[in-house]
Order: sequence, then C-alpha cells, then structure tokens
Amino acid sequence: MIQETITYQCRACGSTHIVKNGHNAQGQQQYWCKDCGKRAVLQPKPRYTEADKEQIMAAYYERSSMRGIERIFGVSRHTLADWLKKSDHGSNSSPEPSTQSGR
Repeated sequence: MIQETITYQCRACGSTHIVKNGHNAQGQQQYWCKDCGKRAVLQPKPRYTEADKEQIMAAYYERSSMRGIERIFGVSRHTLADWLKKSDHGSNSSPEPSTQSGR
C-alpha cells in the first residue's frame, strides 16, 4: 500500500507549522499558523467567478439599482460597493486640480 503525505503551507508566510483551529461560518476548516499567527482557510472557495462579476457590474452600469441587483443576483450591496471601489481605484490615479482663488 502506497500512501501520499500532503504538506500544507500557510498562505501568508509559507510556513508548514500550521494546526487545525475550528470551522468558519460556512463550515470550512480553519487553520492557525504557529509562526505568523494568521488564522485562515487553506483553500478558500471563490464566491463569484470573474464572469459573474462582469455580468453583475454590467447590470449596475446599465443603471440598475444596488438593491435591484441584490434581489436579482443575490449579491450583497456591500460586496457590490467594494467591487465598485476597487474598479474605480485604478482609473482615478491622478487627483483633480484645485480651482480655489488665493484670497
């Protein structure tokens, strides 16, 4: 009989000194790194694919309300707001010039 041993690593620091540390709200196993102290799931499942995000963002840009998108797609308004902040963050790299008078 051949057995394979899988060695997991901390996603933050790459250490192999990790131990089980309960479950999160979704029921996934949590781990704790003894070296850096980070607590996390080793292989988190992405909630939304990039195609889903693009479809939801396209619906928002077509003037749908955030609450309407929440009802239709089941995505939280807070999640949508975070996506909007991230997408606008890279496009506004230079600030607008100030038009104040010197009085």
